[in-house]
Amino acid sequence: MKYRFAVFVVLTLLVSSLAGGLIGGSVSAVSGSNQQTPNQFLSDFTEAVDVIQKNHADNIGADQLVYSAIKGMLRALDPHSSFFDPKEFSRLREEQHSKYFGLGIRVRPLLRERGRVVIVEPPALGSPAERHGLRAGDVITRIEGESIDDWTSDEVVSHLRGPRGTEVNITVERPGIREPLQFKIERDEIPLITVPYAFEVSPGIGYVKIDRFSESTAEEFGQKLKKINAKELSGLILDLRDNPGGLLNQAIEIADFFVPRGELIVSTRGRAEGSARPYRAPSLEKIRIPVVVLINRHSASASEIVAGALQDHDRALIVGETSFGKGLVQSVYTLDNNTGMALTTAKYYTPSGRLIQRDYSGSSFEYYYLSSAANIGDRTRETKQTDSGRTVQGGGGITPDIIVPMRELNRFEALLTSKDIFFDYARRLTAGNAAATSDIRLPVRSPELPLAGSQVVKDAASFDVTDEILEDFKEVLRNRKIEFTDADIRDNIEFIKRRIKQEVFNSSLGLPEGFKVAIQGDTQVLKALEVMPEARALMTTGRLTTAAQTQNK
Repeated sequence: MKYRFAVFVVLTLLVSSLAGGLIGGSVSAVSGSNQQTPNQFLSDFTEAVDVIQKNHADNIGADQLVYSAIKGMLRALDPHSSFFDPKEFSRLREEQHSKYFGLGIRVRPLLRERGRVVIVEPPALGSPAERHGLRAGDVITRIEGESIDDWTSDEVVSHLRGPRGTEVNITVERPGIREPLQFKIERDEIPLITVPYAFEVSPGIGYVKIDRFSESTAEEFGQKLKKINAKELSGLILDLRDNPGGLLNQAIEIADFFVPRGELIVSTRGRAEGSARPYRAPSLEKIRIPVVVLINRHSASASEIVAGALQDHDRALIVGETSFGKGLVQSVYTLDNNTGMALTTAKYYTPSGRLIQRDYSGSSFEYYYLSSAANIGDRTRETKQTDSGRTVQGGGGITPDIIVPMRELNRFEALLTSKDIFFDYARRLTAGNAAATSDIRLPVRSPELPLAGSQVVKDAASFDVTDEILEDFKEVLRNRKIEFTDADIRDNIEFIKRRIKQEVFNSSLGLPEGFKVAIQGDTQVLKALEVMPEARALMTTGRLTTAAQTQNK
């Protein structure tokens, strides 16, 4: 259904005759005898627009004025109501629908070469990029013959994407090949994966990561659980770290995999009709294994709904950092001219009655988004009880049952990471790979690729970072004029080995295999494995409590 925003439409008619064709409006709230009528508001607005367009030192576009006015109006409400211009709204709809039209590659900027982007993993099987032979490590230098040296990453992505069936011409540089390669590729539909990783992180313990909640998330999650045969596992780690949220109904469906049928998952309360309602677990089939949920300061909204529901029902042990603290529900409205608006229409509450939204009054938006909910004093937060009587807090995100801060990089680790050393080195090691093989080929010594010896790795388990590779890595550091001591290498040897191996796997086998390597040094995941017995005991407690509550009803 397409919703019409009354003020937006009225202003379209009133100011369309102005130079630039203004669209939109802004309303201010006043009280008492100074209260203005809607027509007076519109008169003030059109007069201000007229003065700006006639007298401002710069020629400001009409769309820019109106979009800024609407954004300002929404910012006066709360931190999460927002306006989307046509490009932003198109991207939002792509994310919600879990698909876009493009080539099927993931790119990021090359830190050492301004304005260039590099393909960071093998293109998805069956994607246009894969069919045309693009590879991980290819550096895109031109699009439609135009140099992208001054483009931002967003500009590059917007030019690579486009309507299905249209074509794009790109130029790439490939390690080991002198002349640039030219590709003419037809765009196609590319699915946006929201559950990218699922595997056994330890014998009998599954690991599943959810990046965000869009239309396909619950379906993807169910497929990944079948892939790892979750019913036969002895435990599951559900990773919601850095998950900003998404669709409410998908959060409810994810929680429904674990919460007993009929139990409350979340409730919403708002002013509009129909905005206040409870959401209960509807399905009979459940995953009946111990669960540890990982969250951090960037887990928000739908992530907090899932974590809060599982915590309140004693269904999972929560590990990590206090989450962001976003308990406001936005409804997305489609406006004219392919624009849109996300308006806060309700607040959500966990099963125990906790409002997770942290206080945003009296602070700037910058402080709100950059600060952490963990900094809120306990005295300002409400306390509730889980089904078994454990105390939990609201009003400032989800506080983990076991707090484990994310490990920070030390000085030398941060230096190597900031210089893009590991990615560059992996490109050198894998430069000789054949396009259609997953073998990792470490080339013989040459002026460009100085590694001595040759090695072919048939599978991930058989590859390791040898002493020979480490010596070559140190030589590369010297050539890059990166200062280091023997102690720097010795004290960080496991980090260095893991990062080299991760990037080699990313380039040759894909991000999922590289991710498995990276997670071996993840302190929060290691803690989740350690406390799985506690999650098992908590699940038993939760079952007994639920059974007792059912008998008393």
